[in-house]
Amino acid sequence: MDRSSISRVSVHLVVLSLVTLLGLAVAVGVAQSQKPASQAGAAPAGNVENGRKAFVQHGCFSCHGFSAEGGAGPRLARDPIPFQGFVQYVRRPKLTMPPFGTQVPDQELADIYAFIKSIPPSPDPKSIPLLNNP
Repeated sequence: MDRSSISRVSVHLVVLSLVTLLGLAVAVGVAQSQKPASQAGAAPAGNVENGRKAFVQHGCFSCHGFSAEGGAGPRLARDPIPFQGFVQYVRRPKLTMPPFGTQVPDQELADIYAFIKSIPPSPDPKSIPLLNNP
């Protein structure tokens, strides 16, 4: 083998090694990101009734309505944001909502989230006879 052939083989081996290392790094990253739902940010078990009480106790109803239907604050019922986003927003809101920091314990937040998720969707307006008769 001449010197240029050895150089080309060396470059190919280096590239192959880098591609292999990159593939291993990606595989490890994917494996680490596939945590069980309880670790990946799923909501912990919450108590709906305690959540309803905490929703009122902490004054959430004053902006979001008693059924989280919205008002001065946005509607929360129906399809709430993921639990971790909910917790982060309650602790450090970006808009006009007052920050609650650590005033609301994690379990109460889980209960409030369970309450919000338990609220049934509003009926389809087409299914309400009074709204469909001119």
